[in-house]
Amino acid sequence: MKKGCNIMQQLKTKRVGIYVRVSTEMQSTEGYSIDGQINQIKEYCDFHHFEVKDIYADRGISGKSMNRPELQRMLKDAKEGNIDCVMVYKTNRLARNTSDLLKIVEDLHKQNVEFFSLSERMEVNTSSGKLMLQILASFSEFERNNIVENVFMGQTRRAQEGYYQGNLPLGYDKIPDSKHELMINQHEANIVKYIFECYAKGHGYRKIANALNHKGYVTKKGKPFSISSITYILANPFYIGKIQFAKYKDWSEKRRKGLNDKPVIAEGKHSPIINQDLWDKVQMRKKQVSQKPQVHGKGTNLLTGIIHCPQCGAPMAASNTTNTLKDGTKKRIRYYSCSNFRNKGSKVCSANSVRADVIEDYVMKQILEIVKSDKVIQRVVTHVNQENQVDGAALHHDIAYKQQQYDEVQIKINNLIKTIEDNPDLTSVIRPSIQKYEKQLNDITNQINQLKNQQNEDKTLFDAKEISKLLQHIFHDIKHIEKSRLKALYLSVIDRIDIKKDGNHKKQFYVTLKLNNEIIKQLFNNKQLDEVHLSTS
Repeated sequence: MKKGCNIMQQLKTKRVGIYVRVSTEMQSTEGYSIDGQINQIKEYCDFHHFEVKDIYADRGISGKSMNRPELQRMLKDAKEGNIDCVMVYKTNRLARNTSDLLKIVEDLHKQNVEFFSLSERMEVNTSSGKLMLQILASFSEFERNNIVENVFMGQTRRAQEGYYQGNLPLGYDKIPDSKHELMINQHEANIVKYIFECYAKGHGYRKIANALNHKGYVTKKGKPFSISSITYILANPFYIGKIQFAKYKDWSEKRRKGLNDKPVIAEGKHSPIINQDLWDKVQMRKKQVSQKPQVHGKGTNLLTGIIHCPQCGAPMAASNTTNTLKDGTKKRIRYYSCSNFRNKGSKVCSANSVRADVIEDYVMKQILEIVKSDKVIQRVVTHVNQENQVDGAALHHDIAYKQQQYDEVQIKINNLIKTIEDNPDLTSVIRPSIQKYEKQLNDITNQINQLKNQQNEDKTLFDAKEISKLLQHIFHDIKHIEKSRLKALYLSVIDRIDIKKDGNHKKQFYVTLKLNNEIIKQLFNNKQLDEVHLSTS
């Protein structure tokens, strides 16, 4: 008893720093509010005639992090001798895990600064106090981990049952008076469909984001579209009616590096926006694009990144081999071989080498045959014209949506003008708002005009004679085209080249072209071949 009195007597002469923290709104409503913690500690200090030197309050910050601004300021003041004692309402306000808490208390002890927990009535300048601190901290950490585990189990169960959790994805709204049920937002759903359809046609992330931003569309949070937002939408199985949960493990520490190899994937209770066929096309193209080596259109290896390994499907890249002939002379021969074999070895795949001059000559002859084939040209024309037909209903919806926005802004302007007429003294106050809305009207008008122009532009149809003439003009002198320009052309019009073996184990080559609407338009616009967009991602 005497020892405890001595400690209290020592504290009376010391300057106290109060440290308080809440990490969530929920904590503030459950007795952990900043003001609540401060008031109780102040009352204790007043009763014992302690001086409150400073208050350190970390608001909305997790106790997991040691990089809390006010915590660091408090430790700095302790080091500089500005306080003699740190008081907290509860030990878990200072840190959420045992090791961090003990480290902070040890650092304070080294500076001759005492530590006191009000609700637990605990001082740590005795052996028994330090032991009690460790026990309480361990129980607190156990309780927190148990809560996290229970919450995670509950979220996993709801995901497995098909219920949506988290932020609303683009294309969906909550059904009023319902906790988990969602309904499709038709306008946003059209944007999602546009993103998937554009990517399946060969457009890249940046191009899609740019087109949406030019139309004045925004994400669910009201921000412009970016490469990352397009990438996220294209990878989200929610749009085919699936629920994905726990894609990452230990997010707070590992972020995207903590990819979970066994996330929860379940059938959702919501309606899909994208059909399975379109989803599969997009995922296949994403896989192909990610496998392609970065190609810049220069160099002599015409088919790098286009020709694919017959064994694993990875792109093949060129390399040189020097052979010694019978007469002793050395001859360099180029081969295309599997990039997986070259990068990861024979455990992953075989070389599957093919002579570069053989396959490059074959591809050149194949293309010349294709551009002269009426049957193939007709198929290209049919495909391009079908692709060229814009979804009229979607465009009509977009224009109607923009017109609705225009009308809403116009009503706001009219109301403000009426207010000025009734209250002329408010003119200078209201005028800036009117000017802001007038600028919005101008922007919306430009967007409507762009959509209408798109309606007119996309009515253009190609005929077989036009395309045949164009392709023959481009390829007629293929053998003499500069290598870098020919490589650019190949990357633009060839989707992939596959190698297969027939019954006699003889290699067969299959060339797949991608003469889609976008490529044909580029060629008709007479772009230089080495300027044609080489990568679609």
